[in-house]
Amino acid sequence: MKIIVLGGDGFCGWASSLRLSRRGHSVYIVDNLSRRKIDKNLGVTSLTPISSIEKRVNTWNSINNKKIKYFNLDIAKDISRLDDLIKKIKPDTIVHFAEQRSAPYSMKDISTRNYTISNNLLTNNNVLYLIAKNNRQIHFIHLGTMGVY
Repeated sequence: MKIIVLGGDGFCGWASSLRLSRRGHSVYIVDNLSRRKIDKNLGVTSLTPISSIEKRVNTWNSINNKKIKYFNLDIAKDISRLDDLIKKIKPDTIVHFAEQRSAPYSMKDISTRNYTISNNLLTNNNVLYLIAKNNRQIHFIHLGTMGVY
């Protein structure tokens, strides 16, 4: 199967991408790296070091026959590029992890609240719209936070 993993740089998205690839699926990670940008903005880092998505994909691809491809794309803002990618890949499944985790970032101030709400609603809306537009047979799996408060 061809599977697009939205939010594939995140904790759940990365692990799912590896498992799907190991099982022989063609995996395409789409992520805008917003989690990394937010952590940098807040001046925080992960308790465990996390290599860049490019380094992780390159490492995985060097030891595995089924390669993972990565696309830096903001699906909340660039629906036309996501549309082009879906048309090009023709995925069987889209797994959606591309939501901003809600707490505590969304509670920091009004701009972080608005970012969380708009990102989480628009990512979901854009993906569902493009599935309906391009191929209603694409399986959609949503496993995000749905933090919209």
